[in-house]
Amino acid sequence: MAVLFAAGWFGSTFFTMPELGLGVRALVSVIVGAGFGVLMGLWLGKVRSGYGGIVQRPEFGRSVRRGTVPPDVDVHEWRRALEHHQRLYRWLRRAALLLYLPMTALSVWVAASGNPMSWVAAAVFLAMFVATAVTTPRVLRNTEAMLAELARRERAQDVTR
Repeated sequence: MAVLFAAGWFGSTFFTMPELGLGVRALVSVIVGAGFGVLMGLWLGKVRSGYGGIVQRPEFGRSVRRGTVPPDVDVHEWRRALEHHQRLYRWLRRAALLLYLPMTALSVWVAASGNPMSWVAAAVFLAMFVATAVTTPRVLRNTEAMLAELARRERAQDVTR
């Protein structure tokens, strides 16, 4: 991911900073890519630690997309992961509004002042906002239904004991 970010940064500097030489452009791209990689690695590590080991299993992602809990799961482990997932997406619902809309407005303002590449940035930020606005409520509905199913299973286990 960091390499792709650095490559994208390198390519974008041809439009945003055409006065830079190739060597300086490459050096800045490596530094920015490494910084991005470190920061994203730290953030993703923190997010994944809240889920526990379950996030590494492919059935967790499939289950959240479908809104169903597989029949033979550890109820407590899945509850912890789903509650963390729900907290993350509740935060994302607000953060997306605070991030993508001002960035879209800034990109439109810069593009209107003469930089045509900013229209691309405005379109990207707007697309990211729409994608987040569409997927976040669905994920929250699915996790709520899955948590209710896990609660039902916990009650059923308590009754059989």
